[in-house]
Amino acid sequence: MKKGNMGVIASFIIVAILIGLVVYALMHKITKEDPLEGIKGVNEAQKANDAEQAQTPTSETLKTEETSTQQKTMDTNTKKLNNFTPVSKVSKLEKIDLVVGTGALVKAGDTVSVHYTGAVAATGVIFQSSKDFGTEPVTFPLSGVIKGWTDGIPGMKVGGTRRLVIPAGEAYGANPPGGSGIPANADLVFDVELVAIK
Repeated sequence: MKKGNMGVIASFIIVAILIGLVVYALMHKITKEDPLEGIKGVNEAQKANDAEQAQTPTSETLKTEETSTQQKTMDTNTKKLNNFTPVSKVSKLEKIDLVVGTGALVKAGDTVSVHYTGAVAATGVIFQSSKDFGTEPVTFPLSGVIKGWTDGIPGMKVGGTRRLVIPAGEAYGANPPGGSGIPANADLVFDVELVAIK
């Protein structure tokens, strides 16, 4: 082979390689156009997917929703006793008949069936209601409850509702039941509905 022919062949190979590179670059050119644009059904599916992703909660929205849920829970957990004005200090047991019953009269030491709602006197925030546990009243002997109930329920008549405003010393004092939501040394208020005497 002649030296001149070698130069032509080398030039041809170089040109072929350059043309191949240009063609490759043109075929793989980065475009800003959507390659699926105009294909029926694909755009709608993509738009639906985009809309779904826009509605999918992020960790930020989940935190916001969780905070909102916690706030709602706190709001429902801080129900207040109806028609009660909080008092900062209770010095002696108060018995207030909200509804005077017409049935039998409770005597000291009786066993009674009642519905009750208890709240902290300083805030009026309810910590427990017997109705949270169902529709059946709770039954107990007056000898087995806090002093405010032992002294506050006798004299009620069946069908009546009495509000007991109880100083801490006649309630749970410094040792309220664990998990009750009752602060230590809290004055309490109970609305007690007398259902029956056993």
